[in-house]
Amino acid sequence: MRRIVIFVLMMMLGGFAQAQQVTTPVMGSSASDDGAQSATTPEANQTHILVIGDALGGGLGAGFSRLAESDGSLDITLRFNEESGIARPEVYDWGDTIPKILDGKSYDAAVVLIGSNDRQMIRDGDFRYAFGTDPWKAAYVKQLDRVLDAFKAAGTPVYWVSLPPMQDKAYDGDLRIVSALQKQEVEKKGARFVDLRSDFLSKDGAYIDSDTDGSGAPRKLRGKDGVSFFKQGNDRMAELVLAAIRSATPQALPQSSTPVTAKTSVPPAALPPVAEMPVFGQAGSTGEDQSFRAEDILVAMGPGGAGLVALRALAAPGSAAERLFVTGEVPPPPKGRADDFSLK
Repeated sequence: MRRIVIFVLMMMLGGFAQAQQVTTPVMGSSASDDGAQSATTPEANQTHILVIGDALGGGLGAGFSRLAESDGSLDITLRFNEESGIARPEVYDWGDTIPKILDGKSYDAAVVLIGSNDRQMIRDGDFRYAFGTDPWKAAYVKQLDRVLDAFKAAGTPVYWVSLPPMQDKAYDGDLRIVSALQKQEVEKKGARFVDLRSDFLSKDGAYIDSDTDGSGAPRKLRGKDGVSFFKQGNDRMAELVLAAIRSATPQALPQSSTPVTAKTSVPPAALPPVAEMPVFGQAGSTGEDQSFRAEDILVAMGPGGAGLVALRALAAPGSAAERLFVTGEVPPPPKGRADDFSLK
C-alpha cells in the first residue's frame, strides 16, 4: 500500500511541475546552480530583493514573488533549502553558500527566514552539544556570525525575519530560544531584525491560524500541522516584511500604493474547514476501510509538514495543484492505472 501511495504522489507532482510556470526556483540547494537565480534581467529602477531560508523561507519567497507580479518595482530572487538551518552546516552550509550567491550580484535587501529546523544537537568536531545548553548557544552564535558576516562583506543590507509562533507549545518555546539568539546577533552586527511574531498571534497572545483581510473577510493563514503557512499566510508575511524594508529606507525604495492592513483574529469556526476527502480507499483483507487523506500523505513529506510550504504557496488558484496541496482534493485516476480501485 505504501508503494501505491508514493506512486500516486509522484504522478501528481509530475503533473504539477509541468503545469506551473514560475520564474523563481522551487528549490535552491546548490550555490553553484545558476538556474536558481532570477530568470529575468532586472531593471535598473527595480528593488532587487534576495530571499533565502528553509521551508518557511521558501514560502515567504513565494509570497514575495506574487507581490512582484502586481508590483513592477520589485525583482525577487528566491534561494531556499527545505531541510537547511544554521545549526547543522555539515548538512547545508549557508555561511559557505551565501558568498557564492552574492558573487557578482547586487541586491537592495536580503530577507532571511531560517531556523525552524534548528531545534537539534550541534556537532563541533568531536563534541556534541545538546539543544539549548550554553555550549550549544555559543556554537549557534558562531554559525550565525558566519552567515551575517558573509552578507556584510558583500555590502548587502539584511532583514532577518523572526520565526513565527508555532501551535505546539514545546516546539514554540524552543524556537523562541532560537529567535532570541538570532535577534541578538543580527542587531549586534548592525542588521535589521523584523519581528512578526505578534502579527500571527491573537490580541491575548494565543496562536491563531486565521485572521481577516483588509475588507474584513476571513482568511486561512496556517496549515493544520501548526507549522506551515497557506498561500494567504505567506502573502501576508511578505507584505509585512516589504513594509519593514520600505519603512527603513523610504527614500531608496519605490513605495507601493497598497497599504498593509492590521490583523484581526477570527475564531476558527468562522472559516470553512479544510476538506478531508480520502485520496483513495480499498477494502483490506479484513474488510476495513483503508482510506488515506491527502493531508496524511503530504504531511509525511517532511517533519511537521514543513515540506508542504512551497507547494501550497506556489499552487496556482483553481489549479489541480491547489486542490491537492491546499484542499486535499484529488481527481479520480484514469481507468486501469495502478491506483484505480474502481470495480470492473
